[in-house]
Amino acid sequence: MRASETEPAAPVSFTRRHLLGAAVAVAATGGVWAATRSSGSGPSDSAATGGVAGSDTPAQPPAEPAATPPPNAAATVGSGPGADAPAAGPVAPHPRARQYGQAGGGEPAWQQRLADLPFDPGPVDGIYGGMTARAVWAFQKLVQGIPRTEADGVVSDDTWQLMNQPLRIAPRRTPGGTHLEVYLPEQVAVLFTDGEATNASHVSSGEGIEWCGEVLVDNDDGTTEVEGICGMSITPGGVYRFDRKVEGWRNAKLGRLYKPVYFNFGIAIHGATNVPNYPASRGCVRYPMHIAEYIQDMVSIGDVVYVFDGVEEPEVYGAQPMIFDYPDPDWVPPSTTTIPASTTPVPESTTTAPPTTTATTATPPTTAPARSPPPTTTTTPTTPTPPTQPSDPLAPSSTTAPAVGAP
Repeated sequence: MRASETEPAAPVSFTRRHLLGAAVAVAATGGVWAATRSSGSGPSDSAATGGVAGSDTPAQPPAEPAATPPPNAAATVGSGPGADAPAAGPVAPHPRARQYGQAGGGEPAWQQRLADLPFDPGPVDGIYGGMTARAVWAFQKLVQGIPRTEADGVVSDDTWQLMNQPLRIAPRRTPGGTHLEVYLPEQVAVLFTDGEATNASHVSSGEGIEWCGEVLVDNDDGTTEVEGICGMSITPGGVYRFDRKVEGWRNAKLGRLYKPVYFNFGIAIHGATNVPNYPASRGCVRYPMHIAEYIQDMVSIGDVVYVFDGVEEPEVYGAQPMIFDYPDPDWVPPSTTTIPASTTPVPESTTTAPPTTTATTATPPTTAPARSPPPTTTTTPTTPTPPTQPSDPLAPSSTTAPAVGAP
């Protein structure tokens, strides 16, 4: 047997030097732990400090929380209200990375998990279509902290493991009741009710460019007219309130909006068939159609909307007015196009019509016979008829402009 198993350990005596060295070691260890916590490493840092992986702003130590959450602090990892997830810890590895257009491989499991968090992936049917892809984009950007330009929609095993942590989407503002937070840098919007996320969705906001063009304007009375207009496709940051709803489709100035809810003059959240992974609208906040079906019913007139632009906090801007469209000074109104008369020469007729002979009946003389005049032959010339010119069915009767997509 080893000596340690048969003999009792010698008593340990501590001198002042030993105690001083131990105190220094403890202090150094505590400093490393505090630095690790403040650097944002580890999945529990966000829950403790309000930070999120991928944020450019370092999280504050727990003892001195920041008065305003950092720009990307939108998701936390850890237990708490709304974290209806299984116990923390690794789960069975995901079979293989999945992406848009692929079927099979366990999609129903993570489609259901996204819906529980709640990133609505559409039907839990194992089909990785456009609805599911947008839900994965939102998860990658909001929870994983992946920059918008790098969100690829691939569900890797790392993504699957993170999905199964007790996640909670934390609001940046807590006004109470229902409110919407729109994060322009991430192109994600989250609806909160009493501080808990009820819907988190990928969106597409203003493209951020100045534009001019000829558009077909849909008037409220159902008529249309062509106009040349310019504008700035910007979704301004600030604090707003929902003030108007329109059921179903609305013919707006620049296109049709599905179930819009307005919060800044002509700027609204609304459904659109084109919600790409980049800003593409004229200023509105586009939602995927399957979420637009019900998001209008989840908000009320007067609910607060916070738009974070990544530059200043919404309260710095307040309620900024939208940048209104204005007439294009270089636009020339279209004129009605008249079909010109045909200039095709009509060929001369080469067929000579036979003369028409008119027979004259001689009246028998009642007296002495006289020389009868020669019969009169009348020739009627035939005027050639020009061939009929077919009308051009493709000839435009007026100049029109194609309709522009939804704002």
